[in-house]
Amino acid sequence: MLTAMLNEKQIEEIEAKVLPAVKDHLDRWIEGVTKDDTWRVASTHLALEHVQEKVAVIERYLSGFVTPQSRVLEIGTGFGAFITYTRAYYSWKICGCEPDQIAIDCSIRLANVIGIQSLPIVHSPGEALAFADNSFDLVYSSNVLEHVADPGKVLAEAMRVLRSGGYLFFTFPNYGSWWEGHYGIPWLPYLPKWAARFYVRLYGRDARYVDTLHLLTVPKIESLLKPWKNQITIRTFGQDLWQERMKTLNFGEWGSTSRLKRMLRIIHGLRFLLRPAIFVGSVMRWYYPIVLVLRKDR
Repeated sequence: MLTAMLNEKQIEEIEAKVLPAVKDHLDRWIEGVTKDDTWRVASTHLALEHVQEKVAVIERYLSGFVTPQSRVLEIGTGFGAFITYTRAYYSWKICGCEPDQIAIDCSIRLANVIGIQSLPIVHSPGEALAFADNSFDLVYSSNVLEHVADPGKVLAEAMRVLRSGGYLFFTFPNYGSWWEGHYGIPWLPYLPKWAARFYVRLYGRDARYVDTLHLLTVPKIESLLKPWKNQITIRTFGQDLWQERMKTLNFGEWGSTSRLKRMLRIIHGLRFLLRPAIFVGSVMRWYYPIVLVLRKDR
């Protein structure tokens, strides 16, 4: 879906000028990983509705905090949907960094289609941000931290460029949960990598992709954040959002998420399982994804 505030001409241009390039890149990047049609996956990466859902989650936790005057950094801009649409339709003062030049090129194409001639994306990894200390009110990242070379360094850089009183807002998969979104398969919580490689082969998938992932969990993130324990206030890891979505199934079907929702409908059909599943999942920290929201106090 590419609709909402986009007009018909823009949708046609995105589908003609941007979508094929995104699909071509994804075909190489996730070959042997997902069984989903990569046209659908590519469309998810460019969907305005997907960005609207992300902004709604930010507003849930940071109601009214982000204004057109706020300085926002996105770490890992991907194919540019979030940075482009928030600049165009929410008037955010947002810039970003992205290490993949092909993705940046796709981002520029997308921005040009909707009338943005200059997109402030720096070609760099999250481990080496080209920004001054205390530069941003909000540092945002979505489905990136599991892919970086060093999650600890990315968090350190995010903390460095975040001002006192600002917020870090990262979402990423929880490998302490029962779902793996890249492969689109049920998961076994807290699998070590050697077992994860064997496990994905059982589904006929390319196990080499596991080697590109950090299998992040809530305890792992808590450990990485220890150097700042006296400087931050953690607002959430996303438990409340997960509980709500488990109860209502009110979340978008992006990429393989439609398969996850079908599985959850089975649990809903067996009503006696729903409340125990939510209770046990909360205790065991099975919530998916992790939504890390923290305030830098000083």
